[in-house]
Amino acid sequence: MVWKYLWRKRSSLTPGEAASKRRVTIFALCIVFSALFWLFSKLSQENSASFNIHVHFNNFPTGLVAASQSDVMVQYSIETTGIRLLKAYFFRPTDTLMIPVDGLPIVQRQGRPFYAVTDNQLFENLSEKIEGSATVSNIRPDTIFLELVPAKRKKLPVRLNANIRYAQRFRSYGPILVEPDSVWITGPQTIIDTLQYVSTANWESPPLRETTQITVQLQKPAAIKSIELGVQEVLVEVPVAEFTESSMELPVVINCPGDYATSEVRLFPNTVRVSYLVALHDYATVVPQMFQVSVVCPQVQQTADGRLEVAVEKHPPFVDVIAVKPSFVEYIILE
Repeated sequence: MVWKYLWRKRSSLTPGEAASKRRVTIFALCIVFSALFWLFSKLSQENSASFNIHVHFNNFPTGLVAASQSDVMVQYSIETTGIRLLKAYFFRPTDTLMIPVDGLPIVQRQGRPFYAVTDNQLFENLSEKIEGSATVSNIRPDTIFLELVPAKRKKLPVRLNANIRYAQRFRSYGPILVEPDSVWITGPQTIIDTLQYVSTANWESPPLRETTQITVQLQKPAAIKSIELGVQEVLVEVPVAEFTESSMELPVVINCPGDYATSEVRLFPNTVRVSYLVALHDYATVVPQMFQVSVVCPQVQQTADGRLEVAVEKHPPFVDVIAVKPSFVEYIILE
């Protein structure tokens, strides 16, 4: 068959095989040029295609915001040559049609005023966006209604939505800061009154080894387009420090009301070892006087097993207590 030697070099072919190869090549070129001619002919003819576009409004009257919009998407057809249709499909400048509210007629629907955009206005706006000779038709829906209501302004706290991870031996060193920690929002009162906070976009941090600052976008509540945020992003600062584990032996204090004498109670043991995590740069500042370890006297809080639970009543704010050993002590009451 011709296909067996079609890709072989000419020098390796017999005269008959070379002639067959030339005929096949010429035939293939004829098919390619015929297809290109057919395609060019089709693309030069008038055709139509359907497109979708989002509709947004701007230039609202002062003090008013959008409460509802009957449709957010418009479907329309373009009638032009196939080449222009391909250009319109692949090189559309934007998929959003912006319509100014100024000058729109006001109609009554269900006893409330609505701004109305008719099919003629949609036709004019769409025609302005299309380059070259093309006809816009079959616009659906033929009318879009927009309801505007008085705007309400409210200040809400910012809630950080983040999964913060730390490298081994590293931890948060103090509270995470969000700046600003609250933002103004503007929107319809029926929506504003239901909101309690504004959330940030989710932030997945890498394992942190140092204090980190990052800008995080704010999210509109429930993706409500009629809500406007005073700021679009916040600065998040995560203080990070390297921690180490340490411990110290501390005496156990007996807490008793005035009617009971602590001298009548003996603890066994009367000291415990408190283990804690502390940042490396605070390690040398930790001293026993910063801690207080205590039990409640048995005359007030009797236990069935004759032991008292040890509690760390006081410790430096920059350390995290992780263990107390032993966590229970025995006691005797002297007669």
